[in-house]
Amino acid sequence: MTAPTGGASVAHIAPTSPFKLERLSALLPELALHTTPVPMRSGPPVPHEQERLHLWEATLGLLGALSKMHPLLLVLDDLQWTDDSSIELLTYLTHHLQDQRVLLAGTCRDGELTPQHKLRTLITDLRREQAITTISVQPLTHTQIGTLVSHLPKNIVQSIQMQAAGNPFFAEELARYVGASHSDEDPLAPIAFHEQSDIPSHMRSGLPHQKVDRDSSHSSRSLPEAIAAVLERRLSRLSNGCQILLGKAAVLGGSFELSQLVPMTNEQDEDTILDQLEEALHAGLLTEEGTGAHITYHFWHPLIISHLYGRLSAARRAQLHRRAAETIKAAYLSSQQEKVAASIVYHLSRGGGDPSTVAYYAEMAGNQAYSLAAYSEAQQYYLQVLQSLVSNESHPQEASDAHTQIQKITPKAIIQLPFTDPLHICRLLEHTAECSMVLGNYEDARHLYECVLALRTSEDFQRKRIASTASSEEMQQQEAQIQALLWREIGNTWAGTSEYARVYECNERGKEVMSRAGVTSGAAWACLHLQYGEMLRLEGNYQEARQALQEALEMLERVVQQSVAPHQEANSIQLVRKQETLATTESTPLPTPKELQTRTERALIGDPLEIGNVHERLGIVAACVGQLSDALKHLHIALTIYEQSELVSEMARVCSNLGAVYILRGEHESAHKYMHHSLGLAERAGDLPNMSFVMVNLGDMAHRSGDLLESEGWYKQSLALSERINDRERISWCSVELAAVQQDLGNLSEARISLQRAIMTGRAIKSSRCVHYALVKLGDLRIVEAIINRNALSNDPANSLSQEACHRLLMRAKL
Repeated sequence: MTAPTGGASVAHIAPTSPFKLERLSALLPELALHTTPVPMRSGPPVPHEQERLHLWEATLGLLGALSKMHPLLLVLDDLQWTDDSSIELLTYLTHHLQDQRVLLAGTCRDGELTPQHKLRTLITDLRREQAITTISVQPLTHTQIGTLVSHLPKNIVQSIQMQAAGNPFFAEELARYVGASHSDEDPLAPIAFHEQSDIPSHMRSGLPHQKVDRDSSHSSRSLPEAIAAVLERRLSRLSNGCQILLGKAAVLGGSFELSQLVPMTNEQDEDTILDQLEEALHAGLLTEEGTGAHITYHFWHPLIISHLYGRLSAARRAQLHRRAAETIKAAYLSSQQEKVAASIVYHLSRGGGDPSTVAYYAEMAGNQAYSLAAYSEAQQYYLQVLQSLVSNESHPQEASDAHTQIQKITPKAIIQLPFTDPLHICRLLEHTAECSMVLGNYEDARHLYECVLALRTSEDFQRKRIASTASSEEMQQQEAQIQALLWREIGNTWAGTSEYARVYECNERGKEVMSRAGVTSGAAWACLHLQYGEMLRLEGNYQEARQALQEALEMLERVVQQSVAPHQEANSIQLVRKQETLATTESTPLPTPKELQTRTERALIGDPLEIGNVHERLGIVAACVGQLSDALKHLHIALTIYEQSELVSEMARVCSNLGAVYILRGEHESAHKYMHHSLGLAERAGDLPNMSFVMVNLGDMAHRSGDLLESEGWYKQSLALSERINDRERISWCSVELAAVQQDLGNLSEARISLQRAIMTGRAIKSSRCVHYALVKLGDLRIVEAIINRNALSNDPANSLSQEACHRLLMRAKL
């Protein structure tokens, strides 16, 4: 405690004060400079209670005297740490200063107050007397934390937002820790070694909301010293047994149940565990929710989990992770293992589990994530399965991202592996490629599809394929259609980066494969015809595109109608069973997880998704030629089909298209609804192509509404995402729209740069549609520049240079 006022004020009070300031010198030694020493007198000792009362009266007198000179604010921080005698003094002061010009402001962490703490009694009494106002201070929001550390790179800000969990002190210390680090890698990665972003939020089952660190060396690093000191101080108030228990609970993650914790502590009985949990609850390190047999415990803060986990030795961690995995498996032995497969994979990976067991649960977790549109997580799990099968490793290689892992999967390596279930490998590769497509990683997707195609065309694969069926001709036709559909997917990866010539080449290759096998109709043929119609649309040949799309629609509708007939349904089931038979020719330690059909398998038996795709393309063509009612009709049909199958990415795309059509109709309220629904769906799936797409439309809507700065922001975000996925057509198109906004804002030089980029990009991809659109906007810009020069000329008629510049700009606009 320090003197609350300057020395001059105390010196003014001391000679005339009715109380003895020297009695406060034990608390405030600096007061001795302003008081007259009192000679020591012999006499009987003063009772302790009387001496304490004198001290309280002197303190009260000092504060009262100061408040008469100036209004006084006294701030008392961290009251949860005050001792009983200090609380008694505070109680005395609060009851005797209520008529003075004194405001006492105190702070405390109520989670750290014991039920018997005297501060609770004081607060209750003051509330009854209506002499206190309590304010609950909530944690900062993610946005507020982001503002606090906004000087850091975006990825670091996001990491701090997650780890600080609303605590400004932690956020500032983490930011300072980043500033002291000069490494090229994320300096917060070692802090997050016990985090699990590879498990979707809806699948984590109480695991910490953090990111798995692939580099085991990170586990030896610690939190920033200031944070570690705060956490250690809180833990030091607990018994040793309670601290050990919480360390084991930290392995389970951010939340856990008693049934999960008991097997982790074999040496203790349940009553002892409950006593230690109650101790942690009273100390505010845990909270609980639920009743009966379903009580869940939550850690107070994410960083306490990392701190506790870091205290454990590597061997102890591995042992506890293995116990956790076995506990979860036992709890879900009979059903719904897919819901906890992600947790099992995490613990087995960290505990050094058997690679085949890890692969089994990783595939199950990948299928679950895929079905929930968590494509980034699904891709991670599928890659973990592939790596386990290829290299017999249960954990992805250290510090390797998805792109690096995918590029290590080569067609040559895949073909040469002694697989007994090649169809299973094909499905895994295809699912991984499908995830890459949604995430906008077109190069990775193409690489994986080429691996699948190489495997399916290999002699060994064909020999096993034919041997698994009695009808080799039927199997060859089915195989030809699957290969043709793979060519379509490879073409789609080229379309994503606007390589249209390569798309046509892949389309022709697919049709050639089917023609050689005697297939000239059916679902696969219709799908390739759909792709051909889409390419015609992208080139601006709308009439030809509509005709090709209508033909594809008729073929697909016939296939779907036939597929619901009993005999065709039996054939479809037979196809799947034949593939499963080939995939399980030899026994495995664990049964194969229930497999999801790939997009090519679904398309081959008549997937309604393809009909939805045709209607969506027909709607876009209709909108491009001004037939907005027809466009809405087709787009709503497509949306209904997508919603029935819960196809999140397709729903996001068609909702954005619907919003664009409603903009053209001037129905901005409907446009706004569909646009933001689309953005929400795309963000949920991590679908970068659709996020980029809807941001262009949101920018257009803001531009039409006159919100130029908002529009510019949307276009710049869309451009950043388009550059990230190398969608060059959207880069060109978005640059034109951005130039129009920049022109309206008066930033003509920036508009000129944006248009130059649009034209160069359009020419690079040989898109006359993009180039022509950019040239029209460039003409508009030249006219605006000419008008500006003409206005300058009117102010200076003798300026021949302005006349010449105006004439030149108008001629360039005409061109």
